[in-house]
Amino acid sequence: MKKASLFSAAVVALSFSGSFVHAADGKSTGQFGWFGVGKAYEIEKDHYYWVGEFSGTFFNDKGEGSPIHNAGVKCPGQLDLNYATDKSTASGYCMIQDLDGDKIHCVWRNEGVAKPGNFNPGTFECKGQSGKYKGLDAKNTFKASTRVNWADGTSSGVAIWNR
Repeated sequence: MKKASLFSAAVVALSFSGSFVHAADGKSTGQFGWFGVGKAYEIEKDHYYWVGEFSGTFFNDKGEGSPIHNAGVKCPGQLDLNYATDKSTASGYCMIQDLDGDKIHCVWRNEGVAKPGNFNPGTFECKGQSGKYKGLDAKNTFKASTRVNWADGTSSGVAIWNR
């Protein structure tokens, strides 16, 4: 179960992606702090497949009044984690909703090293769905890291967007 917990944490770390809007160029820089909950399946010795959700809050570097600052982020996703080869791949979707109820939907993917604490690079493509984001079409980057693998199989982490 220890590896399953590590797997959950790594998944969450890899997964957090999202892209958000900056008025000037369609990108926001900042941090997405997340909590990952899901289920890991042992495919073979040292190889796991995780399915779950990363959710949390985005903090725009520019602070109050900036695009998607303090927005809620919910990202269902999957992680294929192979400790034998020390490789992982992850992908999924993110739904972002700001304090006004305006929404953005994103598709994300990343790959990297199967090790919590590592920052693995990824990309995400986002489309504005409503309100001030309607018509938004942005391509962004992120790097994500699982910070803590909890004993109950959940994990906590952070994703850095567009930095």
